[in-house]
Amino acid sequence: MGQTDTLCGWDDQKRVDYFVTRGELLIPKRYEQLSSLVDFFPWPTDQSIRVLDLGAGYGAVTETILTRYPQASVVWLDGSTAMQGHAEPRLAKYGQQVYMFLRDLADPAWSAELPGPFHAAVSAIALHHLTDQRKRALCAEVYELLLPGGMFLNNDVVSGAPDMREHFTPLSDRVIQHHLRERTGVEHSLEEIRQARTAMQRPKGQSSHIAPLEPQLEWWREAGFQMVDCYWKFLNFAIFGGMKGEG
Repeated sequence: MGQTDTLCGWDDQKRVDYFVTRGELLIPKRYEQLSSLVDFFPWPTDQSIRVLDLGAGYGAVTETILTRYPQASVVWLDGSTAMQGHAEPRLAKYGQQVYMFLRDLADPAWSAELPGPFHAAVSAIALHHLTDQRKRALCAEVYELLLPGGMFLNNDVVSGAPDMREHFTPLSDRVIQHHLRERTGVEHSLEEIRQARTAMQRPKGQSSHIAPLEPQLEWWREAGFQMVDCYWKFLNFAIFGGMKGEG
């Protein structure tokens, strides 16, 4: 029987509320990932670029873009009404620089009537919820929405050797603990971090579709992207993508 919840539980209000308030206990180097995603943009920060934020969630990526590029406009796109409920007040101060579209990326018609074309498309910790078939198709769909010279960057979880998970998990927990201590001055125990991770485990019967890095790079190339590479990586988190040619 196929998966019917294409949002993988991310329209559950309690689950979303917990993630928004406890996300720093779940994702190592969270702010470094958000900042690095925008670091790879080649445009001057005073340029009025147009960006598409896919699986935009509670607005963290959109806000990072608009902080760095105050003249930019961003299309926030996500399938979760619960996430939209957090994103709207967070992004309200940007007014008409943010356009919000409630769309499910599992639906091939997700891109209908978007105000493109775009200089960049980005996504953070979202596309692994799509099947590999949809991720592959999405690359081509995004390619068509970009201006020449545009970029599609994905910050996501990637799979690796199964025997590395035992090593990665405690290392990730220690990195999260150190980062929070430096950023907030608050000491979070490793047990608290583990409990947060356990609380965010997927509901029974739901699964993500975390793919290895190399096939995903090939999907970007197949879609027509150039300069395809992994630009940042820590454990099983990566930022990768490519650029649409100028011709």
